[in-house]
Amino acid sequence: MRLLETVTGYVAAALLVAFTVIILVDVVFRYWLKIPLTWPAESSVLLFQWGVFLGAALAVRRRMHFGLDLVVRLMSAPLRRLAEGFGLAVVMAVSVLLMVLGLDMTQRAWPSLYATLPLSHGVAYLGVAVSGALMLVFTLPRLVAFWHRGGHHAPPR
Repeated sequence: MRLLETVTGYVAAALLVAFTVIILVDVVFRYWLKIPLTWPAESSVLLFQWGVFLGAALAVRRRMHFGLDLVVRLMSAPLRRLAEGFGLAVVMAVSVLLMVLGLDMTQRAWPSLYATLPLSHGVAYLGVAVSGALMLVFTLPRLVAFWHRGGHHAPPR
């Protein structure tokens, strides 16, 4: 799991670097050299989309998404367990939904090509599906740990 997290992190970081370089190249060519380029707008949006969705999956893995931990800590142990189980169920459901709908959107958009890139619009939606799959994989160990604790709330991180 750590290897998958590390690889995902490096890919997301590489996408961020590529996004930044493309924006810089676009600014230099457009404003300094007075040579407008056509491809940076679409490619930077595509890289940004993939980076956001990979970052969302990493946030699930690292438990960095917004939560109501303050409220949960005030609950009794049985209510905390219920809240934790509900939270895991929501994350799993959203992950499956992202995966299924992302694959559907990828398939529907695949025939459509970017105007300035030799790529299908489906590539952008594939990032949604990959993110959903990663979120699902990253949540499974938490689900297994929750199941094995059998009534005991995990200590807060």
